[in-house]
Amino acid sequence: MIFSLQRFIEDHFERGALRDVDQYAVKVANVYDKERWKKANKPFLEAVHRIRTIFFKNNSQLDRRGFESSLVSLLNRRFKKEVNSQREDFPGGVVREKHQFRRHARLTMTSVMDGFKRATESRAIDCFWKSRRARKLRPTPEKIGQGLFVMFTEGTLGKRGLTFREVLSGAGFVDFVVLLSRTPHLIELKIMRDRYEGATQLATYMEKESRKEGWLVLFDARALARKTSIPLKTRVRCGVITNIIVDINPVSPSRMGA
Repeated sequence: MIFSLQRFIEDHFERGALRDVDQYAVKVANVYDKERWKKANKPFLEAVHRIRTIFFKNNSQLDRRGFESSLVSLLNRRFKKEVNSQREDFPGGVVREKHQFRRHARLTMTSVMDGFKRATESRAIDCFWKSRRARKLRPTPEKIGQGLFVMFTEGTLGKRGLTFREVLSGAGFVDFVVLLSRTPHLIELKIMRDRYEGATQLATYMEKESRKEGWLVLFDARALARKTSIPLKTRVRCGVITNIIVDINPVSPSRMGA
């Protein structure tokens, strides 16, 4: 539900011609998703008011208290309690992967990313497509990939790791930072329609955060005739990027046997 919340708030801001340069919509969506139905109206509004943001500085015509109250009322009408309390799950669940991770005495980011790749390829490909036959992806497929990643990591890591979305780094935002064994791992997600890209952007974040390792998840939507090999590792000035290729447009078994 968090991504429905985020899109709704972003659209609301866009209709009002409001500038959101520090992802205030994401911050509000996170707080609403986690805390709204655990708190009465007044304590929840205080939680929203504590969000650190420059949104109201950039939109100085707004009265913050009044705007927050109106926004929460709008969200309450749009996202009813019984709907909001039903948490979205990774397609088919993650019970198998959760048990597999429990068997690891020391969970590594490699095992997490490999598990996400296998789970997505086996159970979540259809989430990306409006029509695979017509090669039409759904709108904002990168956000779909981000949603799947959150559902997978939150469903499998439990208390062994934390996932932070769209973390400010310099002039941009890292898609995800996963904190595992007190080590932050920087992760970028891209939809691959044609050529390999995303490494330069991720390398910039790695330099800003003084990290020598980064993870680039590529949801490969290319047709078979356009598929080219992608290296498992990409060396950049500050370190190494591990490329995780998630094939969301595989060749069907019937065609393979033709």
